[in-house]
Amino acid sequence: MNNLVADKSKQRRRRYRLLYKLEASLEAPMFLLALLWLVFLVIELTQGLSQTQEHIVTAIWVLFIFEFVLKLFLAPRKLAYIKQNWITLLALVIPAFRAFRLLRAIRLLRATRVASTTKFVRALTSTKRFISDVQEAQGPAPTPEMNVGILVAHTQALDKEGMQGFIDQLTRDVQQEMQQAMGLQWNFHVTEPSVLTSDSPRRPSDFLEDASLRMAEGPYDLVVVLTDVALMSRRKRVEAGLASPVSRVLVISTRKLVTAPRGRPMRSITSEAVRWNGGALLLHLLGHVVGLRHRELDNSHIMKPFEFREDRTALPRFTPAEQALLRKRGERMPERELRGGNVMESLIFHVLMALRHPMDVLRPLLRNWAPLLPLSLPGLATAAVAPSVLLVFSAEMWDVGLNMPNRTVIIFTIISILAASFYLVQVQSLFLPREEKRVLTEHLAVANTVIFLSILLACIGLFVLVGGLMLLTELYIFPEGLMKTWPTLLDQPKINLTAKIRLAAFISTLGVLTGALAGGLESRTVIQHLALFQDKP
Repeated sequence: MNNLVADKSKQRRRRYRLLYKLEASLEAPMFLLALLWLVFLVIELTQGLSQTQEHIVTAIWVLFIFEFVLKLFLAPRKLAYIKQNWITLLALVIPAFRAFRLLRAIRLLRATRVASTTKFVRALTSTKRFISDVQEAQGPAPTPEMNVGILVAHTQALDKEGMQGFIDQLTRDVQQEMQQAMGLQWNFHVTEPSVLTSDSPRRPSDFLEDASLRMAEGPYDLVVVLTDVALMSRRKRVEAGLASPVSRVLVISTRKLVTAPRGRPMRSITSEAVRWNGGALLLHLLGHVVGLRHRELDNSHIMKPFEFREDRTALPRFTPAEQALLRKRGERMPERELRGGNVMESLIFHVLMALRHPMDVLRPLLRNWAPLLPLSLPGLATAAVAPSVLLVFSAEMWDVGLNMPNRTVIIFTIISILAASFYLVQVQSLFLPREEKRVLTEHLAVANTVIFLSILLACIGLFVLVGGLMLLTELYIFPEGLMKTWPTLLDQPKINLTAKIRLAAFISTLGVLTGALAGGLESRTVIQHLALFQDKP
């Protein structure tokens, strides 16, 4: 009997492993199919689908149904899997071509003025059912409490006993102040530590992968990384701690806390000065995570720029104005979660979470200058520029580019840049967490949105860079008389500036695609440039 139970348990675990491997392997191709479906949706809304395109849409829908049936077959508990994915099942029973015919009906209503677009959209968005569906897509409302993961990333020389005492004292001191200020229960959990291979200085982004994995495993609302190595900001300054409001990860360097001024001995991690200054620093970084700013609170004891004070004998306190602001923002602090969502559910969750936190998305995009990112990635830029230089001197390329309609070039450019962006993000596994994706927290989705938009802007920047070089080549380097020797261009009248810009854009698009395919990215370098962490505490 026991052997039978053990065999069933082993078989169930084997099925789970197969299911997880299948989901991981199908994630990228199914995501691309979903994007292709959206492209056809836009085409249907604007100009209608041809018969061949309708067949492609139907084929995509059949593939999604096949994926669901295959996952259902592998799921050990099929009824639980159906209950968990009932929205997907409901969507799949409606054939794709019927959805597109419904869109045709909407267009017909608009054309006959039976219902205007504004009234129709208002009728949809005002219903309780639509609102409840959106809320359900965001996930259930979380319990009003904060769960914080503590990740110790240490070298072999770490005083483990001293670090444990420091963590225990630190969490007790900070817990009381945060609970009183926000009106929420704060729980701190020490996770499995991470051993560093050397004691060389690290950037906060170097810890982001491990921290995001702990956040998903927990799942935690935020993660505090404690490390005994020096912490470097993007401006190459040694800091005691840095925070990422985007990903809700903050890093504290005990090396900076225990390092005394020149001529004085190193401080002990269990000393009173380290205890109170460490607590003040953690409160300061938590303030950044929940949305407090330096410039807004000039009289604050916590949010003014952090500095180590030897005479500190107690934790600073939040002012009444800060407490009022924290309680207001605390209503939205506990993280929403998406558990085991498929590709489309994950896409919707990312969009909704980005809309809930627009400034968290916008600030790093303004700081990281993503369109200039290709200049920091020579492999990507070289792989895009090198073939473009060869193409601009090709007679066949001029023939194709000059005879291609502007509309075709624009559509080809948009689709190619989007495809290159998704390829770079997927191949380099830039989305967080990079390994475990069964649970996706709210701010990991926000961070992923920032990552994708940064890569998209980088591809746009690369397109402008290569296109500008090609246009300069056409205007000032390319010999005008050379075209007269090309048979395909013998009867071509004088080429105007518009045609040259169109050709430059077409060649640049091909360059972006080859750059994405051949140049690639170094994931750690990319994450460092995305400005997910603030430049100073």
